[in-house]
Amino acid sequence: MFSHFVFGSNDPARAEKFYAAVLPLLGFSHLGGDPQGFAYAHRNGLPRVVVARPADGRRFERANGYHVAFHAADEETVQCFHAAALATGGSDEGAPGLRPLYAPDYYGAYVRDPDGNKLQAVTYTQGRTAGPGGDVVSHITLGSNDLLRSSAFYQGLLAPLGLVCLPDEETDGEDYAYGPAGCSLPVVYPQKTFDGRPATAGHGSHAVLLAPSRQAVEAFHREGLRLGGRDLGSPAPCRDHGPEGYGAGIADPDGNAVFARCPAKL
Repeated sequence: MFSHFVFGSNDPARAEKFYAAVLPLLGFSHLGGDPQGFAYAHRNGLPRVVVARPADGRRFERANGYHVAFHAADEETVQCFHAAALATGGSDEGAPGLRPLYAPDYYGAYVRDPDGNKLQAVTYTQGRTAGPGGDVVSHITLGSNDLLRSSAFYQGLLAPLGLVCLPDEETDGEDYAYGPAGCSLPVVYPQKTFDGRPATAGHGSHAVLLAPSRQAVEAFHREGLRLGGRDLGSPAPCRDHGPEGYGAGIADPDGNAVFARCPAKL
């Protein structure tokens, strides 16, 4: 479901120690890097994680409301993830433990990297049904200041990628979740912020979703514009950050950057 994630950084050299400690615990291996950033790939090939300075030369600014939750193998892995993050320049956003507010078997921990990007490791003690994209990622959240507006936007935006609204994943009757039909992960959640402050988009971090074809990328972009999104890149061949492919980008009504990409061979 996900091609790759880009985490913005103003100091990739400082961030590299953090990611070298936490990502291997989740099944990722280092791909290489340069002064502008570095990359990791999951042992399944995808997704990749890229940590880099913003391509436009502006400073990275963290978002309020966006985070990536990686699916961990077990509770011990969640604990190790949290400890490794804090030992290598990260900060605590929520210690390991059960969070029954979300689900009775939801065991997770939250951290921020040295630049302020928010990450989570979570495991489900009763298991979950994974979609075609596998179980590397549990979910991402995208900060929203208007959930009804966000729901309508993402329902149309993600439909060309084969993702649907998952009513079984609603947590309180107000949140909306999108993912592969009949599956519990991975999931895209537009959500109100956890701290109650307005959602902000930041600058330099974004998620890239896999598209099944070039036509799906084009429909994703077309729907995003029709529904009030802002153009972040018309459909075109792309080589930046993640795997080579054909992609397009849209900023949602709250400013969150979301991209779709299909492999170059499609």
